[in-house]
Amino acid sequence: MLIRERQRKAGKKKLRIATFNFRGGGGVRRPDHWLTLRAQLGADVLLTQESRPPVNASADCTALWEEAIQGWGTGLYASRLAVRPLEVRGFQGRVTGGQLANDQPAGRPLRIFSVYCPAGKGGYVATMHRILDRLQGLPGDADLVIGGDFNVAVGLRGPDELLKMSNAERALMTRFTDELDLIPCWQTANPGRPLAQTLRWSVERSTPYHCDGIFIPRAWQHRLESCEVFAAPEWDALSDHNPVLAVLQL
Repeated sequence: MLIRERQRKAGKKKLRIATFNFRGGGGVRRPDHWLTLRAQLGADVLLTQESRPPVNASADCTALWEEAIQGWGTGLYASRLAVRPLEVRGFQGRVTGGQLANDQPAGRPLRIFSVYCPAGKGGYVATMHRILDRLQGLPGDADLVIGGDFNVAVGLRGPDELLKMSNAERALMTRFTDELDLIPCWQTANPGRPLAQTLRWSVERSTPYHCDGIFIPRAWQHRLESCEVFAAPEWDALSDHNPVLAVLQL
């Protein structure tokens, strides 16, 4: 039985947000991304990076996708949710998303974006700052959810962790938490634990890179039920990234 069907039978009302980097569009030898994602995660909102458009998207699903390069891009897919696209100037195919027309969990407008941060001028941290500048510059007031592959650490590392954070990365995280008032779902739901591995690379599979994640408003912290990084052979066969799933109570 699918996850969403089990929830329906249990009478639970939740919002499940997942993010996953397909790696180079998925490729003809790895055709099962969409099938596996739908069956295993049951996400209401799916944020994709380095992906091709979905196959067999249902009629009640909002499907937003913008091409970046070589046939792959960044997407947002919302089951039974209407999302009005919003352009993020200068990042076509890298930042895709919009504003929900209804069903806002906190009674405020909600904007949600799938992000794939390129190296860009000055490197990943500098580019991520420019993306945040664009998101903050969108007109109107709204809650903000951002998920994707940020290519920088999306949590604060402890002093005993194998990988160390640069001062620039810490400053970026401070901007998320203090200026935008957003919290990283995985670290918030798993306090005191070393950051889980979300990127394995092909030749450096044991290094615990944690560059994929989901940020939600701090005001939603009490709604965050769980956040999990999925690691299993079926995911290894699809990408060098692991999917991240955050579950929110409504």
